[in-house]
Amino acid sequence: MIKIENIEKTYFSKKIEFTLFVRNVKKKGKEIKKSKPTASSISETKVHYNPLFKTEKKKTYALRGISLNIREGEIFGLLGPNGAGKTTLTKIISTLIIPDKGNILVNGYNVVSKVKQARASIGLVTGGERSLYWKLTPLENLSFFGRMYYLSKKESLERAKELIEIFGLEEKKNDLVQNLSTGQKMKVAFARALMHDPPVLLLDEYNRGLDPQASKDLRDFIKKVLQKEQNKTILLCTHDMVVADNLSDRVGLIFQGKIVALDTPEKLKSSLKFRTKLTFVTDKPIAPLVEKYEGVSILTTKNVEGENTTILTLKNGLSSIEIMDYIRGKDCFIKNFEVNHASLEDVFLSFTGRKLEEIENGEED
Repeated sequence: MIKIENIEKTYFSKKIEFTLFVRNVKKKGKEIKKSKPTASSISETKVHYNPLFKTEKKKTYALRGISLNIREGEIFGLLGPNGAGKTTLTKIISTLIIPDKGNILVNGYNVVSKVKQARASIGLVTGGERSLYWKLTPLENLSFFGRMYYLSKKESLERAKELIEIFGLEEKKNDLVQNLSTGQKMKVAFARALMHDPPVLLLDEYNRGLDPQASKDLRDFIKKVLQKEQNKTILLCTHDMVVADNLSDRVGLIFQGKIVALDTPEKLKSSLKFRTKLTFVTDKPIAPLVEKYEGVSILTTKNVEGENTTILTLKNGLSSIEIMDYIRGKDCFIKNFEVNHASLEDVFLSFTGRKLEEIENGEED
């Protein structure tokens, strides 16, 4: 349904810094040494300024050889940090920008040479949606966009009412969009993307700014209605690991413009050397006891005010109960114990050497 072949996109940017310095200053007939201009010096003196420009050119590889084949009726998750290339790829698929290299077919139509047909096959929803008319009601917005999709006035109004009922917005259909909650606005945005009943839906960080309940409601709607009932093909671009794990049939990990891994969430997690991560807080160090235990790898260990915290991983097939019994058998008292199963965060770390959270917080080198 979406065929992506060797897509590349490069951005060129230019940063210009402008500085003024004083070449010649005269005040009451006296020459003053060179200095930076101030408000008072500019108003009281006869000044000659020389402009100084500093130009810095930058080349950014947004996408580098991206190839994907997203199947009909599939929810494909594209997981990666901000700046990885998710939004750029979404813009290319939705015909908003043109790639430097490669081809994309949506529903059999080339997004460059068959723009109108490709657009008719696509519904686009972005996080922090701002394309709705806030001084119009949900019903007016949807009716308007239906007309933009070449629906007749009658068809547009009927489709708008149908989607308002599906999204449970009957009580809000005549309220101004600006007065709706963030979750309600996002529901209107979803409805707008579905006005022309497209076979393909592009979701770019759709849950940005949503509260947990609104996010869950839309997640259930995507899975139960859009995929199972309507068989939509969905590209889900997100940095939210929970959303990607729960919704996606397959996940592609994107980092620095490249797909670094691609498979089902379960297969990606099972590809790790471990499936379980254990955290022990004990009365004495356990690292010397368990480091030689087959199938156990110690990640970190620390001692704070007499409490020893050890984080270790277990290879597939080794149970946490077995390790707990082993530690207790060595006369160690376990004060606290926590089990964390392998996540897509661990997969991302395995393939990139970076934690997704660290990159999002700007801790990348």
